[in-house]
Amino acid sequence: MSKDITLIITNWNGADLLRECLPSIRAAVQYDTAHSYETMVIDDCGSDGSLDLLAREFPWVRRERTPRNLGFQGANNYAVKLAGSPLVMLLNNDIKLEEKALYFLARHFDPISPAGTANAVFAASGKIYGFDRTTFLYGNRGGYFRRGHFYLYEKSADDASQTLFACGGAFMADRKRYLELGGFDPMYRPLYYEEIDLSYRALKRGWEVLYEPDSIAYHKVRGTIAKQEKLRQIRLISARNNYLFVWKNILDAPLTREFMMYVPLFLLRDLFRLEPRFWTAIYMALKRLPSALRGRRAEKKAVRFSDREILGRINGGGWDSKKET
Repeated sequence: MSKDITLIITNWNGADLLRECLPSIRAAVQYDTAHSYETMVIDDCGSDGSLDLLAREFPWVRRERTPRNLGFQGANNYAVKLAGSPLVMLLNNDIKLEEKALYFLARHFDPISPAGTANAVFAASGKIYGFDRTTFLYGNRGGYFRRGHFYLYEKSADDASQTLFACGGAFMADRKRYLELGGFDPMYRPLYYEEIDLSYRALKRGWEVLYEPDSIAYHKVRGTIAKQEKLRQIRLISARNNYLFVWKNILDAPLTREFMMYVPLFLLRDLFRLEPRFWTAIYMALKRLPSALRGRRAEKKAVRFSDREILGRINGGGWDSKKET
């Protein structure tokens, strides 16, 4: 019998993380008696015996493996197609859930119809803390376009207004709409901006992306990511994907002209400052420009609302006056 919600946990050589985090997932499932759940781990061709661990210690978990290593975006998309439930929740393997987390998210989709799309909600995500349960990491995000660049900012942690995007490591979504959007775009591989892209496209189709501050999760931020050489690469990938996001999704003609005018000026400024980051990032992005332009053409045919309408709605109508953060 099909469940209401499939929890999808992407995994690559994360056996220790699964052992640490899965008990909290089960506790959250057991708390929400109003909905039925299936928990699936999608193993992206890892080599640490994660699936064997699940068979021994967590037999209630559905075990699946990708046909080849697909990366974060591809593994999630593959697993969503395998799920048979109207709703899915995408989770990193280093996420713990507070006991009531699923209950507070799932209620935004009620009533759940077998085909999904019972209301205008596309996705919902909550408040994310570190594993110490006190360090606030992220929650409700806004965004604005200024001088040719797209910026993100953090709203108040308890602001329950619509968010610009649902957090990619722990969000619940309408499965039918996720598949209609094509899921996470692999153009952004290996990481960053796939959930911003997905949510933004949903918003421009008239669907809602909700923030639920009472739904709390805990993310294990690993120290290795702070190594200087890795941090530099992450900053480059983030800057590259920002350009790709703009090329694909910012469709308003005035904003496009603004991009075309300001980006060369910023690059010229950085040339005189001998700062290579954005030169490197745009060079990296140009390699993926054909994918971005294909996405742009598809978005032009599908969107119902303009960039200014969406950003004005997310930011309470005041996005033009936002300060860079």
